Amino acid sequence: MELIKKVTKKSAILILPLILLSFLVDRLIGWNDERLKFIGLFGNPGLMAVSILIGGIIGLANLKGLVWGIESLLGTHRADTRVVFLSLLRLFILFAVIIILVVMRLINLLGFLIGMTVVFIVLIKEALEMAKEQGKEASGDSEGSP
Repeated sequence: MELIKKVTKKSAILILPLILLSFLVDRLIGWNDERLKFIGLFGNPGLMAVSILIGGIIGLANLKGLVWGIESLLGTHRADTRVVFLSLLRLFILFAVIIILVVMRLINLLGFLIGMTVVFIVLIKEALEMAKEQGKEASGDSEGSP
């Protein structure tokens, strides 16, 4: 659970400035600027800030669901049917929510992907740091024993 807390905190620290930047671009420059017109290909550019937030929230919720599924499997030697079913249901719900948001034009897909990508990158970074620390502890423990 320590990993989840770190990822949540660091993701929020990165996502909030991106939301602010998106909001400032929307208000000061506008998305109709020639250099930014391509963003309109991904949906309503005015929804960029909200889309980044929604992408981050859904990314964190998906991570928490994944951790729950893994923790449920650790107590058994085989994949419990209930855990597999709930994992597939979580994946289906995730896809359904994304499709509904895109079809109803409630998000900008690029902003949504930015929010999810921030969570993913922070997760990878924190997991690598945690593995490096555990590797140092393991090598330090083995050197001291005969």
